[in-house]
Amino acid sequence: LLTQIQAMLRVIEATVPVQRLWLDTTEGKEVPRTGFVGEAPAEVVAVLEVMFRNMIQRKGLSPHLAREQLLRTDPFHLYPDLVRNLPDTLTPE
Repeated sequence: LLTQIQAMLRVIEATVPVQRLWLDTTEGKEVPRTGFVGEAPAEVVAVLEVMFRNMIQRKGLSPHLAREQLLRTDPFHLYPDLVRNLPDTLTPE
């Protein structure tokens, strides 16, 4: 459950329009980080695997449909190779 919660929080962190929330960043000259910018592919894959597993096991999607949906989902659409390489067979958590 902890892995799923961490993955969901990471998706929220990657998709919330932080710039709108941090209007004061222009004064501090700090550029907010969005998406998975600067993250190692391993972290992206870890979140992708949790999302993929939930789409198959909880939503009942086929692996193919789950991949298609992830390819249209922000921020995962930026990582098409990682999405396409998700396995058809899931290993136990």
